[in-house]
Amino acid sequence: MKEVLIISTGGTIVSVDHGNGAVPDSDAALGILQRAGEFLREKGYSYSVEAVFGEAGCDSSDISPAEWLTLTQRVNEAVLRGVKKILIIHGTDTMAYTAAWLSLTADPDAAVVLTGSQRTPGAPDFDGESNLHGAARLLCGAERGVFIHFDGRDYEGAFVHKEDAEALSAYVSTGYGALPRNGIYRALDGKETEWRAAAAELSLVTLHPAVLPRFDLCKILILAGYGAGNMPQRLRLQLAESFPEESRRPLIIAASSCARGRKNPAFYGGVGIAELTKESFSVFSQGSYSLEFLIALSYLSLLVSPEEPENILQLYLEKF
Repeated sequence: MKEVLIISTGGTIVSVDHGNGAVPDSDAALGILQRAGEFLREKGYSYSVEAVFGEAGCDSSDISPAEWLTLTQRVNEAVLRGVKKILIIHGTDTMAYTAAWLSLTADPDAAVVLTGSQRTPGAPDFDGESNLHGAARLLCGAERGVFIHFDGRDYEGAFVHKEDAEALSAYVSTGYGALPRNGIYRALDGKETEWRAAAAELSLVTLHPAVLPRFDLCKILILAGYGAGNMPQRLRLQLAESFPEESRRPLIIAASSCARGRKNPAFYGGVGIAELTKESFSVFSQGSYSLEFLIALSYLSLLVSPEEPENILQLYLEKF
């Protein structure tokens, strides 16, 4: 019989409000895991369960790169054992980040599906069971890749963004595409204790009409601008003045507050973030990846290639 590994991490789908707000609950987690197992058995699969962050799990707002690295390790260890289908129960707040990370670091022979819920198990419109059923269907049919299943829709892990804090249809697709199969996940061995140093070299600045940002030294700077990847023209000079030494200028990723659509930061003159190349900055484009993917990719680049993160970024992003 074919086998599935179910990894339980926590989230709303296993949370109960005992009077002080909804928190992950071990009894609720057990019930959800049993339902997930029933769905898989109906489709002819056996399963095993790993509660990687304790029986109840954690709120996904507490997920950090340390947890990402643990999930990568568990997924890839399962593949080595011959278990290539993995169902991950996860909270919705950071599910898209984890899906993006695993899109980059899971063994390319693995099929991974993440799901959860917007409602707790006691709610009259609890969506956890339907999401689990859909995730099991997707997982059984998938040969490889990382996906989120939610509210009847399947999303590619590198192209999904949480758009709604309340609605059952919480996610939107930002695009689609095939990621390179480059075996970069093998470079993660032994990196578990280095994640804080890598994270310290990443900065994200959200642009808006009143923004007066302070740019700190870092190696990768994600500018979440407007539309196609645009920014106020006044920031060009400010960035050049903030990093007077060209050798210490960060790599710029031109991103957008718009979730959907392919971004092109060179389309507009003056305001396009690609204009920073005229100030000797290296600029990469978001394309149609999610912002969550850009953060996961930037962190991975800094973790496995801290001296030359550009070598990793250019495998996935267009450079100007």
